[in-house]
Amino acid sequence: MKTIFKNALFSLAFLATGGAQAAPIDLSFDNPYLVNLDTVISFSPADPATTSNIMRFTNVGTTGGLTLDARVTATPFGDYVFDWQAPNYKSSTVTEPNGDIGFLYRRDASLPADQQAEGGLVYLFELFDGTGAKSNTYTDPFVADELAIIVYDVDGELDNIGNQQSENLRVFKSDGLFSYNTGNTPSSLTANDLGAEILFEGPGTNFDEDDPSGAVRLNYINTSNFTLQFESITFADIFFLDNPVFSAIDGNLWIDFEEPPVVVSEPETLAFFSACLLGLASFRRKIS
Repeated sequence: MKTIFKNALFSLAFLATGGAQAAPIDLSFDNPYLVNLDTVISFSPADPATTSNIMRFTNVGTTGGLTLDARVTATPFGDYVFDWQAPNYKSSTVTEPNGDIGFLYRRDASLPADQQAEGGLVYLFELFDGTGAKSNTYTDPFVADELAIIVYDVDGELDNIGNQQSENLRVFKSDGLFSYNTGNTPSSLTANDLGAEILFEGPGTNFDEDDPSGAVRLNYINTSNFTLQFESITFADIFFLDNPVFSAIDGNLWIDFEEPPVVVSEPETLAFFSACLLGLASFRRKIS
C-alpha cells in the first residue's frame, strides 16, 4: 500500500507541474481579418499598421483538427494613449521577427511639459474556434490545453544624462499562467511574484528585439484568453518627452531562453493538489 500511495503522489505532482500537457500551439498573426491598415510603422515604413484598438485574425493556428481564430484588444490607461498596432510584424523582412504583433503607445501629449506620466496599455488576447462555418465569427471561445507566447522589447530608455522611461509587464495567474522563462543576464527582466500577479520589471535601457534580456516567455494552460498589462513611467525631464513605447507579441517562440521555466504557484492548482494529498493521506490512515 505504501507503493500505491507513493505512485499516487508522483502522478499528482506530475500533473501539477504540467508533465501531462501537450505541446504548445504554434501561433502566427499573419492573417488579419478586415483590419484597416491605415498607417505605417515609423521605424519600418514598409510595414503597415492600424490605429484601431481591435484586431481580428483568422487561422492563427491549428490543433486537434480545429482551426483557431484570435482577437486582440488594446486599451490605454493612466497618462498614456494608444498609437497603433501591427499585424504580421515584421512582414517586410525574411528573418525573425515575422508573423508577430507589434504595438505602440505613448505619453499623452496634452499633459503639461513638466508632468511625469504614469500608465500604460492593457492588451487582451482571446482565442476562438474558427473551424469551418465558425471561421471569422469570434463567438465560440477555444480553451487551449497549453499555450505559450513570447513578449519582447520590454526594456526602457536611458538617455545620456540619466533620465529614464521605465517599461514593465504585469500578468495574471488567474488567466492560466503556469510558468515563465526570462533571460539569464543581470540586465534581464526581473520577476516579482505578487500573489495573484507577476510583475516583470524592465532593465530601464534599450535592447535589441532578439535579445532575451527584454523578453519573457509565458506558458499558459487551460486558457481561452489572457491579459497583458504593459506599464510605464515617462519622467518629465527625459530627452524626448513623448517618446513612444514599443513592444511585441510572438506566438511561434523564435527567441531562445537558456534557463528552465519558473513554475508559478497558481492558487487553484495548489489547492487541488493539497486536497488530493489530504484525501490520499486520510485513505491511507483508514486502511492502515
